[in-house]
Amino acid sequence: MNNVLLIDSGSGGVNVLKECARVCPSCNYLLFCDDKNLPYGQKSKEELQKITKQNLENIKEFFDFDIVIFACNTLTCTALEEARRSFEDVIFIGTVPAIKPALEKYSPEEILVIATPTTISHNVLINKTDKILTKALPDLAALVDKNLDNLSSRQVIDYLSGALEEFRGKVRAVVLGCTHYFALREQIKSVLGDVEVFDSASGVARRLKSFVQDDKNSFQVQIMTSKDENLLAKFWYFYNSK
Repeated sequence: MNNVLLIDSGSGGVNVLKECARVCPSCNYLLFCDDKNLPYGQKSKEELQKITKQNLENIKEFFDFDIVIFACNTLTCTALEEARRSFEDVIFIGTVPAIKPALEKYSPEEILVIATPTTISHNVLINKTDKILTKALPDLAALVDKNLDNLSSRQVIDYLSGALEEFRGKVRAVVLGCTHYFALREQIKSVLGDVEVFDSASGVARRLKSFVQDDKNSFQVQIMTSKDENLLAKFWYFYNSK
């Protein structure tokens, strides 16, 4: 049975974990929510590489992972290659915005990618695709974690409206470039209207499935935080919700 570690700064990792556990139900999963360093999206590449290496070294002491999923677009585009060099015997799987599937259905000027500032700055495909629209949302990941019990709160809707209203009626597809945003599909549609929303969770789960073999053992899921243990109850409730 594979030991699979997922890393994110918060609830975005829960979204990816849920899909991975559904597609690959024969792994031991540990989700490490690094709330101590939230938000990742406002940190430099060098900071994130240092934080990630230290986290991996610490976790390896008590959870002998053989597969690591960076359940975070920002971490993937800044720290993935460095992690692979540091842990050569470990399989690493990154999370990237689902831009390619969106481009198969829509032209670039019809697509809006929303993500953290760091992801927009460092993601190769975003910067290679002409005419694609982007919007950095530096505060949304933290706002999601703060409002997990009510993602349609006035605070969340007001933030989305202020940030995205300019694109209403101008785009047909939205690519979620942050795993925290996966939980906001309906709220995003309420602001932008009739748009198709693309996320990365299913792609990550399919990639994981290519590395693991199904067996009859049931999976185990654990969640830990790096700072606030009171978040665990919130994350568990979110994991078990629809």
